[in-house]
Amino acid sequence: MREFAEAMKILGEPNRLRIVKMLQERSAYVCEIAQVLGISMATVSTHLSVLKRFHIVEDKREGVKILYSLSSPPNRDIKKLLDFLKEIGENWKVTKEDRKHLHSIENVDEVCSKQRNTES
Repeated sequence: MREFAEAMKILGEPNRLRIVKMLQERSAYVCEIAQVLGISMATVSTHLSVLKRFHIVEDKREGVKILYSLSSPPNRDIKKLLDFLKEIGENWKVTKEDRKHLHSIENVDEVCSKQRNTES
């Protein structure tokens, strides 16, 4: 029960919720998530660290970039919560906009370079 309550708390933050919804769609790099959410890569990384600590996301280093995806939930209750989130969040306006924006990204290297230059 404690893990479930903690997951609810973690997913109660709007940007983390949007990140999980994006990663339910497809794996993504920090720079892509930052561009879609309109927040800094540092802030995205902080949110991803929280999600990773709770085993909701996992990462894979690809050179200087890190690809994030959903991991296998640590228990059945968390899996049910993520399944529920996937179902109810499909029609949220912000989810539709995020999905459209994420799928419009064609050149990840260009997006990452632009994000790094913007934040320098």
